[in-house]
Amino acid sequence: MSHPVRSTRPGPTVRFRPPAPQPGALRRDRVSAVIAEAVARDPLTVVSAPSGFGKTTSVAEWASGLEQVAWLGLNAFDSDPSRLTQGVVNALLRGAERSGRRLDLDRDLDDPHRAYEEICRALEDADQRVHLIVDDAQRAGEDWRAGLLGMLAEQAPDSLRIVLVGTTLLEVTLSRHRVTHPDSFVGADTLSFTDAEVRLLLDGETDGLSAQTIFEETQGWPIAVRLMMIGGARPDQRAQSAAGFLGNYVREHVLATLPPDVADFVLEGSVCSELTPALAAAVTGRSDAAALLETCVRLGLFLDRFEGPHGVVYRWHASFARRCAEILDIDAERAAGCHRRAAAALQATDPTASITHSLHASEFLTARETLLHHWLGLVVGARADEVECTAMLMLRRTPDDAQVLLVRACASDVLGDHRVARELFRRAEAMIDRSGDGDEPAVLQIARLFIADERAEVAEASAKVQQMLLDADSTDLGDRAALNYLLGWTEIRHRGNPMVPLEYFSAAAREAQNLGDRELAKRSLGHLAFGQTWAGHLIDARRSLIAVRGAEDVGLPWSTYAGGSAAAAAGYVSYWSGELDEAIREFGTVIANGGSDRSFTNVARMMIAYAAAESGDVTACRRAAIGIQEIPLEVVHGVSWPAFRESSVALLEEAVGRTDRAMRIARKYIQCPDLPVVNVALAGVLRRAGDYTTALEMLRAPRVFAEVSYVKSATLLTAALLRRQAGHHDQAHELCEAGVAVASGENIRLLFGPRETAVRKLLGEHVHFGTQFEDFIGRCLAKGTAGSLVDALSGRERDVFQQLQTARTLHEIARELAVSINTVKTHQRAIYRKLGVSSRREAVRTTV
Repeated sequence: MSHPVRSTRPGPTVRFRPPAPQPGALRRDRVSAVIAEAVARDPLTVVSAPSGFGKTTSVAEWASGLEQVAWLGLNAFDSDPSRLTQGVVNALLRGAERSGRRLDLDRDLDDPHRAYEEICRALEDADQRVHLIVDDAQRAGEDWRAGLLGMLAEQAPDSLRIVLVGTTLLEVTLSRHRVTHPDSFVGADTLSFTDAEVRLLLDGETDGLSAQTIFEETQGWPIAVRLMMIGGARPDQRAQSAAGFLGNYVREHVLATLPPDVADFVLEGSVCSELTPALAAAVTGRSDAAALLETCVRLGLFLDRFEGPHGVVYRWHASFARRCAEILDIDAERAAGCHRRAAAALQATDPTASITHSLHASEFLTARETLLHHWLGLVVGARADEVECTAMLMLRRTPDDAQVLLVRACASDVLGDHRVARELFRRAEAMIDRSGDGDEPAVLQIARLFIADERAEVAEASAKVQQMLLDADSTDLGDRAALNYLLGWTEIRHRGNPMVPLEYFSAAAREAQNLGDRELAKRSLGHLAFGQTWAGHLIDARRSLIAVRGAEDVGLPWSTYAGGSAAAAAGYVSYWSGELDEAIREFGTVIANGGSDRSFTNVARMMIAYAAAESGDVTACRRAAIGIQEIPLEVVHGVSWPAFRESSVALLEEAVGRTDRAMRIARKYIQCPDLPVVNVALAGVLRRAGDYTTALEMLRAPRVFAEVSYVKSATLLTAALLRRQAGHHDQAHELCEAGVAVASGENIRLLFGPRETAVRKLLGEHVHFGTQFEDFIGRCLAKGTAGSLVDALSGRERDVFQQLQTARTLHEIARELAVSINTVKTHQRAIYRKLGVSSRREAVRTTV
């Protein structure tokens, strides 16, 4: 079995760091000065030239003298706007960290517009200029101007300078800028070696070609200069392009001049664009791979060296590696062996790269096996786009492979193409049915958890997947942590037992931590917090959110599967505790950053409407009414979005005085058994209208959620009002005490808000009846409506006013607040004056 090695994907070491200086590299102050002048002149500088002109090396040399540098090397997947956005954000954060500064920027931003606003805010008062360098910028695609990078290039903060480094393809998307700002472009004429620089490179060497000959043949083209210095011969013909020059020259005049073991190592190692010593050893079978990599760097063999916190990473120059790979491919068996070994080495750490190598080795079955073993963890993570591309590549060869088609369907669904995903799923399901093989494959059952909208279908699939977890050991079933994560979210979407998701998310977090997968562990904790709010365990949710925030060094894009769970959980915790402004802020963050899966953004729109209605703020209600228009009108993924939308309308209608309309909507959902948050909200509409019987019927409908704290507390309080209305005061207060006990245990204060006139009146009476929760009731009653007279009280007066809601005497209040009795009396007089009352009873009534 192969040992795990570091991924060949550009990780933190390569992606966010410039390459280290090459041994014996010529310092070119002339080029650095030109770049510096361009950067000083314009917020956007473009360093563009064909392959082999040393763009990266030149910019890295210039940047080495700067205080704050944010470096971002793009890869093939950065044409995706959210991935590119997250890359820019992380580059800025890491650049600030390296310079010993702190940048107030959310690591998880991946919405371009939101990220642009946050970057402008964070850099607004920066005391030093920040330089954002984007290497291989042409990989951002043709539409990058519409994303974050385009916004920054168009109008950057005053303290930010942007340098784009790439091939001449970059100039196509910057043609207008080229015309209006010609001096901000640094091109091949500047980057080419001069005659004098070629002489300095040779540094008096007498062997090989002369400096004049090399310059005349290459015209200063850096890659050609270095090749001729290594190969020591003229090319067979004058070349005008990288492909033409490299041709046979690499084989006949470069590799042929190297020691055989080094030449073989270069050819075989070039199958991976990036190498660690461990990966190089696995691919080439050489135990001395680490030493050979350093030899290649020392010889100038187009291998950049990156130092990082997790070790050294080496990256080949793309043109040179491509030519070496072409030479290696002539010996098909040897090339296949290298790719086969690379695939095995990368299988555990970078499955998509492993699959690519397996396909190069014509090992299609191995590639398929790797995909089917690892796809789930990749899809529920941040790599659904890679899975979709890989599956599409494999389907070109075998379009009737139902299981690969299912994988693509799930990836497409996570990326937001739900209709496309359903069609792909149906096609694959039909293929499996026609095959008549009997048992359905595991991937079909798992795919149903992503795709299916019908609850019965999902419930059946969920039961089968749960059985898989029980039956299969870790060698039979890959991505167990991801599977637990998926099952937990499925249970929430389809409203089963609210305690079950907590078990799955806890298991997912533990397994992910044991595997060292910190990203999945953090996502699982975020989902655990959300599941805890769903189950009414709000205090536990607060603790989980503290753990999530403690892992701030782990970045999570919002575009992950069901991304945004932690922010949504924080919104719910604030909402139920009556902190409405904070709830609106948290849910607003969810909407601003929502990824392709709109689940949490739609929940957030509903909850903002609920909170705005509760606050009574007319402007907030108007904004919320606009926002809920985005909530779907049909059931998607088993979620009853119409109920979410209509309940929002009901609460907003009630808030502006149209109670009859709100009541009509609420009565439509009296027997709604599986939407506890909606039930409590609509039951509140009925309760505030005095229809306690119907409100109680609605709260008792979701039997599986009867013990959820906010449902149970609302039920007990509504029942208490009903008994009080019937004249059974003792029973009413017993029920009230039970309801307050539940609410106090989870800090649920929303149910006692300013609009709950009957509940607050009952609480006022209940204090004198006798309660164990005087302080909690006092805090609830002390909160007045927005713009009420209570808002005029000072902080200390509010503390005293809260105590006045209780049955405590003034002497007891003084002891509770650790002040003198005279201080309490002074605050009491000020409170009476501000509230316009003359007695404690009248003061208390102002909150009812």
